[in-house]
Amino acid sequence: MPISQKIKNYTNQLAHEGLLRNRRVHADDSSLIHFDSNDYLSLTRDKRIAEVYQRGYALYPTGSGASMLLSGYHSNHRAVEEAFANLLAVDDCILFSSGYAANLAVTALLGKLKVHCFIDKEIHASIYDGLALSHVNYTRYLHNNLDVLEGKLITGSALITEGIFSMSGQLAPLMQLSMLCNRNQGALLVDEAHSFGILGSQGKGAVAHYGLTQNEVPLRIIPLGKSFAAQGALVAGKADWIYALLQAGRSVIYSTAISPALSYGLLHTLEFVVNAEDRRLKLEQLIALFKTYRTQSPFNWADSSSPIQQLRLGCPYLALYFERELKKQGISCCAIRKPTVSAKASGLRVILNYNHTPEQIRELFDKLINIYECKHP
Repeated sequence: MPISQKIKNYTNQLAHEGLLRNRRVHADDSSLIHFDSNDYLSLTRDKRIAEVYQRGYALYPTGSGASMLLSGYHSNHRAVEEAFANLLAVDDCILFSSGYAANLAVTALLGKLKVHCFIDKEIHASIYDGLALSHVNYTRYLHNNLDVLEGKLITGSALITEGIFSMSGQLAPLMQLSMLCNRNQGALLVDEAHSFGILGSQGKGAVAHYGLTQNEVPLRIIPLGKSFAAQGALVAGKADWIYALLQAGRSVIYSTAISPALSYGLLHTLEFVVNAEDRRLKLEQLIALFKTYRTQSPFNWADSSSPIQQLRLGCPYLALYFERELKKQGISCCAIRKPTVSAKASGLRVILNYNHTPEQIRELFDKLINIYECKHP
C-alpha cells in the first residue's frame, strides 16, 4: 500500500474515533471567557513583564549562536540558573529550551545509569517518550496509589511524579513518596510544571510546599510555560546529579541554547512570580469557590484542589460536543481525549487563573447544565 494511502487511513481512523486533532489560531477575543490557558497567575499580558522582555531584546543578542556546551552559554543563562538555585536552595540548575527537552534529558540520565524507574500512570507524555528513547526499564503504578506502589518498589530505583498532575489537577503525595524512596534507597524526581508559581511559599512549588529539599528530591523539573508565562525550563538539584545530567542530556548537548535576550526576561520575571502572593491568594479563593459549585454539580469531576479541574464525560465525542457548545455560548474550554487521558477520563479540562471572576465561574457551571439538559431533555 502506498505511504500516501496509509497516511489517509491513519487520519481517517482518528477522525472516526473522535480523536483527530487540529491547530487553531488563538483569537484575542474579549467576548470569550477563557478556561483553556495554563497562565495561572495571568502574567502573559502584564505590561511590566513585557517591558522587561523589550529591554532584554534591546540590550542582548536575540540568539545564543550555539549549544550551551559550545559557545552558546551566555552570562544571562548563568544568571537565571543561579537565581533559581538560590531561590530553591539547591546546588545548581541547567536551563533548557522546554520542559519536554528537560524531561528527555532526565530520562536519558536514568538510561545511562541503568536505573529501574517507577512512574505514576498519569505522568506527562514527555516522560513516557524519554523512557522509551533511552530504553529505561520502568513500572507504572495506579495514579497516586501508595499501597500499589509500596508493593512494587525495588531497592535503588528512581520514582518520577508530577507536583500537580496536568490533566486531573491532583497533587502528588510527595511526603509519603519521599519516605518510600528513602526506605528503598531510591530517588524521587518531581516535575513541577503545574506546581511552580502556585504552591509553596513564594510559589516555590510542590517540593517546597511539602517541606522537602534537594536531599529528598535530587532533581526537580521546572518548565516556564505555565505560571511563569514564558518558555524554557530549569532542572534544579544536587550538584552531582546536575553535572551527570549535563553529560547525559542529549537534548541540551545538541540543542542551540535559548536566547540571551529572552533569558534576561526570565531572570526578571522570577521577581514577579516570587512576589505574586496576592495573585496566589485570589487563585486559592477561586479554587475554593469552584469546589463549592463542583459538589453541587451532577457531573463527574476529579477531586482537585488546584487550578486544574477535570470534568470526566467518558466519551471523546461528548467531550468535543461540550467544547463546541460552550464556545457557541462564549466560553473557551478544551476537550481532553486519548491518548492524553484514558477513554474513561475523556471530557473537559477547566483551568482557573487570577483574572477569572466568581461570576464567570458561576456562568460556566450554569452553561454546562444547560448544555446537558438540551442534550437530555
